[in-house]
Amino acid sequence: MPKNIVVEMQEVFVRHLKKSVPANVSLADDIAELLSISNDSAYRRLRCQTEFTLDETYKICFKYRLSLDSIFSNKGNMVTCHYNKLTNSAHSFETYLTSLLHQIHQMQKTEGTKLIYAAEEVPIMRSFHSPKLAAFKLFYWQRSVLNVPEYQHEKFSWNVIPQAQLDIALQISEGYAQIESTEIWTHDTIQTNIKQVEYYFESGAFKHRDDAVAILTDLKTMLQLMNNDAEIENKNTNPKGVKVPFSLYYSDLMIGTNCIHINSNDSLLSYISFNSLNSLATANQEFCGEIDQWMKNLIKKSTLISGVAEKQRFQFFNRAHKAIDDCIARINNC
Repeated sequence: MPKNIVVEMQEVFVRHLKKSVPANVSLADDIAELLSISNDSAYRRLRCQTEFTLDETYKICFKYRLSLDSIFSNKGNMVTCHYNKLTNSAHSFETYLTSLLHQIHQMQKTEGTKLIYAAEEVPIMRSFHSPKLAAFKLFYWQRSVLNVPEYQHEKFSWNVIPQAQLDIALQISEGYAQIESTEIWTHDTIQTNIKQVEYYFESGAFKHRDDAVAILTDLKTMLQLMNNDAEIENKNTNPKGVKVPFSLYYSDLMIGTNCIHINSNDSLLSYISFNSLNSLATANQEFCGEIDQWMKNLIKKSTLISGVAEKQRFQFFNRAHKAIDDCIARINNC
């Protein structure tokens, strides 16, 4: 292969590498430490004066979650995706949560990151709004989706979830509060959480009736805080007191799946949900470009209910609160 083509490919690789690293991080220092080479050698590689070896390229891709396919193979109908393997074990699930937290931290560190969440059900980050809400969702996913053995004959109670999982969930929620985002909800988005609680209550999966009501009450609190954020178009719940732009849309259309689309310094990344909980992630720019266009079309056909859209916002949240209240009434009347 001619030298100029090798250099050209390395230049493309380095450009993508630089986009994946926060502005406040010295890439040369990171590369030198990762590859156990001097800073001067790292700079020569980043200036494409020295080639990366295959082993070095693998280490870099693994650390920075880069896909060579997404960088060099944007033609054709093949797209390489990354996903976190989930098995029927609590350890595997905790690893999944830790990976999600890492991705949230990466977005926090990268200036200009914007996230769009097309929500078929309540976004996972909002499901971790409170310890009670988080505990139920973590229990539900491990018991009913992953079939973790130790939860199969367990009834829900507040101490059934390990504190380590709850701590990670809280950090995910706090991290999301610091990322500029747009969310697209439908009438059915809130229904999934309501139906999960009601199903568990009717199946006798709660140790105490009041626990089901407490979870639904926390769900209402989450909606109220979200309503407040939508009104001021900022994430007022941000723990650091920093205003972070937030937009909320209501869609009459069925979204079909949870989809997260991220634009970070003009580099696109998309997550498509599968198996109820997990997601496929790809940085293939051609594919992500299609997701970007789909999101824009969805937003065009949706109603903005944040900001000055007071009437539409009231109607949306009033319906959601009523749906929760109706479920609470059904539980209390049993």
